[in-house]
Amino acid sequence: MKRDSPSRRTRHPDLHTGLVPADRVPSWRATAALAALPVLVLAIAAFPTAAAFVAAALAGAVAGAALQRRFPDALDRIVDRARPAPGDDQAGAADG
Repeated sequence: MKRDSPSRRTRHPDLHTGLVPADRVPSWRATAALAALPVLVLAIAAFPTAAAFVAAALAGAVAGAALQRRFPDALDRIVDRARPAPGDDQAGAADG
């Protein structure tokens, strides 16, 4: 009997040998599908937020276009009021 052979007195398998490798490797399609699951979960979870953002941007664009059509020179008046006129005496709020 060889010295490194298992004992003949035991029929129990060695518990420390580890797992036996699988005979078949999963296909690349199955691997890709399993890898895509977390991305799909995040996309589904983020959909309400993205949809709300798109809806708010669309509503803002429509409202902005309607305001611009109704008051075409409103932005020009606000910008002109904000800029000081040349030679204008700039008095601070505390100067009265």
